[in-house]
Amino acid sequence: MLSCELSELNLREDFEKVLTLPEASRWGLEKSGPLEIWAIMHPASRPEECFQARLIWGEYPGQQPPSLKFRDPSTGRLDMPTAWPVVRGFRPANLDACVNWCLEGFALHPEWKNDPKLRWDSRGNVLLKVLRIFQEELDGHFKGRFR
Repeated sequence: MLSCELSELNLREDFEKVLTLPEASRWGLEKSGPLEIWAIMHPASRPEECFQARLIWGEYPGQQPPSLKFRDPSTGRLDMPTAWPVVRGFRPANLDACVNWCLEGFALHPEWKNDPKLRWDSRGNVLLKVLRIFQEELDGHFKGRFR
């Protein structure tokens, strides 16, 4: 188990590295808490459709991926299905995602922890990994905003 201070340092370092990458120019990123990141992202095909994702870790990089929620831009609430994009594995009506890169996915599928193809891999810059996966989903599989 990582100490809180080490987790915070690890995330801060990875966050700063992400900010130096050319692809980060598409994202609005904010480190809003010790283990919390806000990412404003949009599909390449629909730049007007912005989504505010909250990523929060229990420890970083840790043995579990971050929790993923979406903030409604007008109210700031995290319990609004209309704040969610419709992409593969996302379940806006349930306010969760059935994907192997967020904590909620592993809560739905604990068996993934033992599957070599699906278990969480905490090596490398996991913040960047999650951001890239989410951006890929938005760019390749976006079906609209949940209504």
